[in-house]
Amino acid sequence: MTVLLRAYAARSCPVKTHNAFDQTIEKAPWEPDESLAELFDGGLRFEADVLNALVARCTGSLADLRGLADAPSSTRADACLQAMHDGVDVIVSGWLPVDAAGHRTGCPDLLVRGADRPDGTARYHPVEVKWHKVIERRRVGRSSAPVAPLRYSTFAQPRPTAAGELPGHSIRVASREADLIQLAHYQRMLESTGFGDPDHALAAVIGTDDVLEEPVLAWIDLAEPAVRTFSRTQAEGWRLRSILERYDHEHAFRVDVAVIASRLTGDPDSDPAPLVRPIVTSECRRCQWWEHCRPQLDPEDVSLRIDKGPLDIREIATLRSHGIFTITQLAGADIDGLLPDYLPEVRHRSGAESRLRLAARRARMLIEDSTLSRETTGPIDLPEADLEIDFDIETSADNRVYLWGFLVNDVVDGTQTYVEFSRFTDLDSNTELELAVEAVTWLQQQVRGSRSVRVYHYSAFEVSALIGLAGRCDHPVLSWAVDFASTGFVDLLEIMKTHFFGVAGLGLKTVASDGAGFSWRDDDPGGLNSQRWFAEAVHGDTDAARALARQRVLEYNEDDVIATARVRGWLRAQ
Repeated sequence: MTVLLRAYAARSCPVKTHNAFDQTIEKAPWEPDESLAELFDGGLRFEADVLNALVARCTGSLADLRGLADAPSSTRADACLQAMHDGVDVIVSGWLPVDAAGHRTGCPDLLVRGADRPDGTARYHPVEVKWHKVIERRRVGRSSAPVAPLRYSTFAQPRPTAAGELPGHSIRVASREADLIQLAHYQRMLESTGFGDPDHALAAVIGTDDVLEEPVLAWIDLAEPAVRTFSRTQAEGWRLRSILERYDHEHAFRVDVAVIASRLTGDPDSDPAPLVRPIVTSECRRCQWWEHCRPQLDPEDVSLRIDKGPLDIREIATLRSHGIFTITQLAGADIDGLLPDYLPEVRHRSGAESRLRLAARRARMLIEDSTLSRETTGPIDLPEADLEIDFDIETSADNRVYLWGFLVNDVVDGTQTYVEFSRFTDLDSNTELELAVEAVTWLQQQVRGSRSVRVYHYSAFEVSALIGLAGRCDHPVLSWAVDFASTGFVDLLEIMKTHFFGVAGLGLKTVASDGAGFSWRDDDPGGLNSQRWFAEAVHGDTDAARALARQRVLEYNEDDVIATARVRGWLRAQ
């Protein structure tokens, strides 16, 4: 069997690669497309909108090959090659020729022409569109090392040779490493065609960022040291590697995984041992192979049962190498005796010892069927007021606040009223700010009454959103809200952290359910789900579908603030 891997292989769980090439596994009638897991709902729409906008604004030459999506791969590759031979400035959806020697196949969203070779041959750089933010602000103190300014190019002039600089900003590397590994795959494919630039391995990402007035191509050199990885040879236990080094290692390992998997026949006496076994990660929740992998795990497997503060793949593998597979084994392990052999293998993680001890504590609580453990004794001090307002916001997938929800609890007359401010439409920066001003103006009116007022929320997210919105404009009511939050807001999560330890964490859903006994009306409440409901509320196919999604979001938000109030009451009863 010929082993060809797409760009998502190196950035994904290697067990996926094994399953795809293991012919003893019954496959689904459709070919799994891992990229769809990232592009659920509005992601595909965002990508299409971005590519359409770039095609419309680009002033250079352009070849849009999206019309060949249903053509044979050889036809698409020939068209892409021809466009590169012609020196087109931008190629949209160019299917690169198969790199058989490198075991690679794939199609980047964009190929953008860079600086030509001395003989005039065009060189190209890969670009991907991602439905999340990819740029971050860099606050540099006096003692900090200087940070190179972000290099970016516009849709009108996307080539890196026309890039400008944005001081104080850079690409998010740590949180977006998977995006960059995907780009490294395309970089190696370009090099195999002769149209890549091995000396300047530039690649770009287009995200949902609004640091400028329009989306931009944010450039990064994939050959520059950027990510911290485990190393046995370094005294610190880690070393900085480039994205290309990281990709090459991960890709080569998955090629080995695929080769071994392709040799399996189902005969345990002659088959080679698989290189990987399932370990539960965040990918599993949406993985097409989960129903195949799940039965291979012990019901008490550490990676399966401990899903808050989870140990990473290397930590789990190290425990397994020492015979610790289940929470029962972990709960009974001699941690002090294990550490001398364990810690050298997980030096890539800061606080590895405390992470292991917390995992062992969670294992013991799971065995005892205990979810919350009180860390302190006596009454819990919680500020009171005549008017107690529970507060929660909802954001869209592009991180815009579209719903401000308040539960107004009048302690004097015992009434409770839900108040919401929302916009069920695609928000831009101006409309988001208009909604914020409307909601905060109402809050200011409550605070300026004759009675004392406290606002209760769960986590710092609401305050961070307020600060971010106030920082984008100079509206006095938003500035007032930031000032009031410093004294009038109460973060119940911080109080929980002071007094409790949770086996499944201390999230609102866990504490309100297991502690305060509250139940949400929705069968599947959650922030990510609410983003999908918002997308349906705005873009649903029918009026009825949109109305139903709006109602679902509003009920979810109302339940969130009621849950906050219930937790507040439960804490006061301790």
